[in-house]
Amino acid sequence: MKTFVSAARAAMVLALCALISVPALAQEATEPAGKPNVFIDYFKRSSNVPFVWVEGLRNHVIEGIHKLDRVQLIDVDSKDVLRIEKERRESEDISAGDDNDMDRLAVMQQEGANFLIQGTVSAMTAKRETMDDGSVYYSASVAYTLKLVDPKTGKLVGTKSYSHGAGITDVATGSTPDEAIADASAKAVKAVREFIDENFKVQGTILEIAELKKDKAKKVYISLGSDNGVGEGTYFAVYVLRKVAGRDSRKEIGRLAVETVEGGDLSLCDVKKGDKEIKQAMDAGQNIVIELIPKPKSFLDKAAGAVNSL
Repeated sequence: MKTFVSAARAAMVLALCALISVPALAQEATEPAGKPNVFIDYFKRSSNVPFVWVEGLRNHVIEGIHKLDRVQLIDVDSKDVLRIEKERRESEDISAGDDNDMDRLAVMQQEGANFLIQGTVSAMTAKRETMDDGSVYYSASVAYTLKLVDPKTGKLVGTKSYSHGAGITDVATGSTPDEAIADASAKAVKAVREFIDENFKVQGTILEIAELKKDKAKKVYISLGSDNGVGEGTYFAVYVLRKVAGRDSRKEIGRLAVETVEGGDLSLCDVKKGDKEIKQAMDAGQNIVIELIPKPKSFLDKAAGAVNSL
């Protein structure tokens, strides 16, 4: 009898454990861990834009996003269920049909996509130029738009338009039309950083002060590292979160620059601004958040931008 009761109790315990553990496992399976999975689709184009030019631009966009190491970037061309054969992409006015966009989004979601990047090329032109000595070269310009889409809903998350090769300090040239277009398209490698920064914000916190000088924090450890695409020289703004008249507010109190990445979620940073304010906020136990920002422009970069805006 005792053996029967013990066995029954054991069975009840196992059943309860199963009820508790199954939802937890389901939750883990549905929540993406680490970097988000971002699919990049074929770029749309008009019939007067050569297919090979658009493919070259798309490859440079992929290169730029990959270098940032902020997301898990997946080319749809690597997925059999999403691949559109090259012959079809070359022959059609656009790279992927509009009639099955929602079906493609559904498949991407099934394949594990958290976000989708779509591209539309509005213009790619190469112009024949002649120098004073009679030699010929070509200047080029490209214009395109990137969109970030939630595959679960099809809703637009973010968008940004780019133009390369049209400014005074943004000239793209080559000895042939193809070379000039390639020169203009290569500028996308650096340009896409702004798109990623805006749509995939990296946030963390200060873990502890690593180096003090009197009442100032000179170096700090932060909760971000290689798992977040953080590298040497990455810049962060430091904010204190607070309530003002019942409303959420954040005040910038400093800037950090990564000195060394010491782990997946650990980096040592130099305090570039606000060393005293950061020390005071840490001592007071205030709620501190750091957020990745673009590296401040040098004097030469600012001067070039001023010229380009004239």
